[in-house]
Amino acid sequence: MKDFKDKVLVVTGGSSGIGKAIAQEGALRGMKIVINGITKEHVEAAEAELKEMGAEVVSQLADISKLENVQALFDLTMEKFGRVDMLVNNAGVAVSGPIWEIPVQDIHWITEVNLMSHLYGMHIFIPQMIRQGTEAVIVNTASTAGLMTSGNAIMYHTTKHADLAASESCYLALKQRGLERIQVHCLVPAFVQTLIHKSDDRRPERYAINDDPYYQGQEFKSGYIRSERQVVSSMPIDYVGKCVFTAVEDQKFYIYTHPESQVVAGARVQNMVNGLNPQ
Repeated sequence: MKDFKDKVLVVTGGSSGIGKAIAQEGALRGMKIVINGITKEHVEAAEAELKEMGAEVVSQLADISKLENVQALFDLTMEKFGRVDMLVNNAGVAVSGPIWEIPVQDIHWITEVNLMSHLYGMHIFIPQMIRQGTEAVIVNTASTAGLMTSGNAIMYHTTKHADLAASESCYLALKQRGLERIQVHCLVPAFVQTLIHKSDDRRPERYAINDDPYYQGQEFKSGYIRSERQVVSSMPIDYVGKCVFTAVEDQKFYIYTHPESQVVAGARVQNMVNGLNPQ
């Protein structure tokens, strides 16, 4: 896709961070925007900013990890604009810790936001893209964490690996069925100045921090400090939106914000080919 003017862009987690940057780039290109977010002040501020840029905007305040809210986002898009041309499944959260320590509720929460909401989005929006019979785009925000592993943030790595696999599989499924006019891309950023280190501020009530000892322990606290330092000192957010749209124009499946991510991926694959243990 190269012509974006008057096309409809839907972004989950679009009220801050990478999602907001993509929505802003879409507005600069004359797109009509639908954003989803879970924090009221962020959603209202993002909608106001996009309107100031001249975009026609509608927003949804909802927990996108629930299937019914993804359906409601689709219904809102159809009611307001009658079509969808570009879907960005961007919503994501992170919590650090080994699998034997993190609370089970966090296993569910991270999986539902980082993976299930993206699967729901493709499941619900792609049939409309097929019906339209026009060019359409799907961008799933994974992470360089989906190209590697580490001893921290096991659920973040797990869901981002799965999101990358889902994106690749969807790309192939569309191609094999002659639906190549629907492009699929996977965004694999490294550290960018977002609010990912403040994921706990966006916990839905059903996954609120409780009296589980983990939330008072050193692992949880050090994970937050480590994440904050990495994010605050990372790449400014402004570049990401243009990076995404340039990749879409060039039909590049993998969208890298940091060249070093490719080095990380290459080293890991080579280790696997050589039969080496995880490093």
